[in-house]
Amino acid sequence: MKPAVALLFAAALAFGGCENNQERSARLERQAKQTAARNPTPAARGLTIDRVSSQVQVVAAQTVHDGEGAAVIVTLRNGSAHTLRDVPIAVTVKGAHGGVLYRNDAPGLEAALTSVPVLAAGRKATWIDDQLPPGEAPASVSTAVGEAPQVSGAVPQLTLTGVHPNEEGGASGIAGTVHNGSAVTQKALVVYGLARRGAQIVAAGRAVLSEVPAHGAAPFQVLLIGSAAGAKVEASAAASTF
Repeated sequence: MKPAVALLFAAALAFGGCENNQERSARLERQAKQTAARNPTPAARGLTIDRVSSQVQVVAAQTVHDGEGAAVIVTLRNGSAHTLRDVPIAVTVKGAHGGVLYRNDAPGLEAALTSVPVLAAGRKATWIDDQLPPGEAPASVSTAVGEAPQVSGAVPQLTLTGVHPNEEGGASGIAGTVHNGSAVTQKALVVYGLARRGAQIVAAGRAVLSEVPAHGAAPFQVLLIGSAAGAKVEASAAASTF
């Protein structure tokens, strides 16, 4: 071995070969933190709508409330010929005096509170955020929908059966069963529930199921916010995992 090569080889051993596992773990952790700081995830930095969608229209937006809190209900329509997924949606809720009561742009919110999981081509879908705090009654809601990627491949199909009103601890709700007809286990699946009197939505809520197995089923129970007495109930769910 030539002297210059030998020196380089020795240097490599000195600076690379003597790093123990603890030092390596610390180095990798530092690198991961540096990468995260340069490229924060949407959940880490909070929701922003950089470009408003030219394909998705907001058909209706409203709020419901009771003593336990409030919920935002937004109906969307996908005017394109492509099924979209993870459609970003921002909401701002204001009170009667114009003050902002809620925005869904806080860092760390779950994905289902900042986006619509699936929006089929040419179809409508209703999205619900039931995490508004109790207090002043909402008076208005404004929305913005961002650009979203197209779904490639088949969308896992879900069906709901036995949907019916029920009560839990004196609170109105909706119960039923979700059936997963696909070979993909659905993780963190959101079930949306509505109560209507005529055409008016009077109560809403959602339930998050940790898992619905492939070709399997799971029961759900949605607790409603609003006044559901005497109203007709309905529920829906869209694929969360592809």
